[in-house]
Amino acid sequence: MKNFLIIFVLTFLIAGCLEYHEKMNLNYDGSGKITFAVGISESLFNMGGGHSALQDFSEVKIKETYSNKKGIKFLGSRTYSEEGDRWIEIKLSFESVAALNEANNDSIQHSMLGKITLKQDRNGNMVFERIVANKNPVPESDSSSNSIGNGMMERMFGQYKWKYELTLPGKIISTNAQESDVDKSTNTVKWTISMASLSHPVNLSVTFEKKTEYNLTLIILAMLAVITLGLIFLFRIRKIDSPPPD
Repeated sequence: MKNFLIIFVLTFLIAGCLEYHEKMNLNYDGSGKITFAVGISESLFNMGGGHSALQDFSEVKIKETYSNKKGIKFLGSRTYSEEGDRWIEIKLSFESVAALNEANNDSIQHSMLGKITLKQDRNGNMVFERIVANKNPVPESDSSSNSIGNGMMERMFGQYKWKYELTLPGKIISTNAQESDVDKSTNTVKWTISMASLSHPVNLSVTFEKKTEYNLTLIILAMLAVITLGLIFLFRIRKIDSPPPD
């Protein structure tokens, strides 16, 4: 039974991790910064020994997956222990959502990062969506296995959480997050999901206002026009007020 438990846990580990925390700051153009941390219980390392999945869980391995990726800049990393868990934290900046998705395709933590889309709706607002799921979901075709698998996942991994905090550049209009997890004063929304529930895809969405963009050149030209008209007006006023020559 112990061997089965180890295999089951390590299989889940290969698909992701036992705890995942992330903070993302998004800009209007789809660029931004991301800090994510993956955590595994130290006792799991003692159970798993030298399993290859545990060898992949290292700061060096995760850092390598984001090195030399187009549109991705590595900002820093660290490994630390906290309350019996081993954590690896990675900080990145990305030029676009597309660049981040492309980098995630080769990432060890691909299932935890999922797929992100950013598009404009018919009202001119921006819609952010993210789909996250375990790489090895329970098959839908076998309801019995599905039930047993979900039950086992919930018992073993229900206590572990996938946490995500997203700060947006515009006012939040709507989201599928809990109302208590939305801070409209900072345009920040949070999701906390049981790792067990990731046996099936989970969709996160938020709609926010798009900033009205103005052409910088037109703004400069308009300012110059106003200044020019002002100078002409001032010149004429002074000319009218000037006494006639003797």
